[in-house]
Amino acid sequence: MSIDAVNNEAVLVYDEEDTFLSGLTVLLYGNGIKRVFAIRDGSRIAAFMAGTPVSVVVFGLSSAPADKVTLKEILLSHPDTRVIVVSTIADRETAVECMQLGASNYLVQPCDSGQLLKNIQNCLENIGGVARNTHVRVRPQQMAADMLNVFSSIVTRDRKMLTIFRYVEAIAPTSQAVMVTGETGTGKELIAHALHAASGRSGEFVSVNVAGLDDIMFSDTLFGHTRGAFTGADRDRMGLIEKAAGGTLFLDEIGDLGIVSQVKLLRLLQENEFYPLGSDKKIVSTTRFIVATNSSLDDKLKSGSFRADLYYRLCSHHIHLPALRERLHDIPLLVEHFSRESATELERAIPSLTSDTLDMLLRCEFPGNVRELKGMVNNAVAVCRSGILDFPRLKPRSILPQSVSTHADCSVLPRPAGRLPTLKEAEDFLIRETLRVTGGNQRTAAAMLGISRQALNKRLQRETQYEGKKTDSDNRSKV
Repeated sequence: MSIDAVNNEAVLVYDEEDTFLSGLTVLLYGNGIKRVFAIRDGSRIAAFMAGTPVSVVVFGLSSAPADKVTLKEILLSHPDTRVIVVSTIADRETAVECMQLGASNYLVQPCDSGQLLKNIQNCLENIGGVARNTHVRVRPQQMAADMLNVFSSIVTRDRKMLTIFRYVEAIAPTSQAVMVTGETGTGKELIAHALHAASGRSGEFVSVNVAGLDDIMFSDTLFGHTRGAFTGADRDRMGLIEKAAGGTLFLDEIGDLGIVSQVKLLRLLQENEFYPLGSDKKIVSTTRFIVATNSSLDDKLKSGSFRADLYYRLCSHHIHLPALRERLHDIPLLVEHFSRESATELERAIPSLTSDTLDMLLRCEFPGNVRELKGMVNNAVAVCRSGILDFPRLKPRSILPQSVSTHADCSVLPRPAGRLPTLKEAEDFLIRETLRVTGGNQRTAAAMLGISRQALNKRLQRETQYEGKKTDSDNRSKV
């Protein structure tokens, strides 16, 4: 990226301290970065960034809860903007949380000005070198250009996923087995396909779910059989290992494989040879194996229901896919992608997604991960008549954090003088509790309460006016 290009990029600096703001602004100007915006009031950041493109944000994080809410909103709403957190909080958990949400770096004050300047300059330089396709965004110095198409079927801009892509690129040329783990619906077979494509292997990609296969079925499926090998074997049958010769064989749900079958698979991996059922002719295997499981094998290893020697053989390389709740940046992308797919199939216009609905989606757990979200979007597009996506089945979901119990909250409703609270008292309490739970995020609070953000604002203004009048009345009575 040229110096002129860096000079034209905008940097936003936020902090409550004027000294930090003025000092960093002068430092950036003195080092050729001419477009610098300084903001002291965190509540103005969202509106400012909505109207002004910003490449890098230097965010002065204090212990105030509102700061954390604002930082999270920036990271979720502007995933292409680099965010450097400069904080007074020397806490590992806070740093890890910021980095998981997508911050580029976390520096603790007082930090070296030269180090901070170098961080900002690196972010600006990397922005200019970002390679893009429809869904995947990675830096070319981190991934070869010819690898981008390999991952084009995976919709993501999450940094954990991009790290996985680089790992896939690194291990693709090897012939060793790979284990892919992750919750159901996270895309394990998609990664297996990408790994096969990145390997450049000439053979086919063949997939089989081994859950429920007994030993005979497993042997016949993988090794094949000769005519007369057993009753009903009236002709030779090629096994999947031969079918995937020179390619990749993907074994899904490997944790459900029986012990006897595990022994046969272990021998195959060790010797790279096998015998079809009913044959004494040895066949050499040139197939690469990728296995997957959606549950931890630790308990099976401890109980002895999964062989440790097979596990370590299969785990030469290990890829763990994050759950959708750990990839919040991807939800808007995925909704847009699935909406476009479904609308194209139904030959209708692509419906839009409101910010309130998006907020509700961001609060969901999605135990079925991307597969569950895809089903929800397809259904929403199919029944959509207004041009705006709606998820009626989403509302009954528990979208409160797990640490919050709605039943427990009801037990602490205010009951003045032993009587039941009035409707206004109950409403005020519910609004206060929801704002507390969401860390003061009015948009999310409104979605949880089932009202619009404007309606919530009116209620809050009304309460502020009431408190103000009450204070004036109390002051007059004291006089």
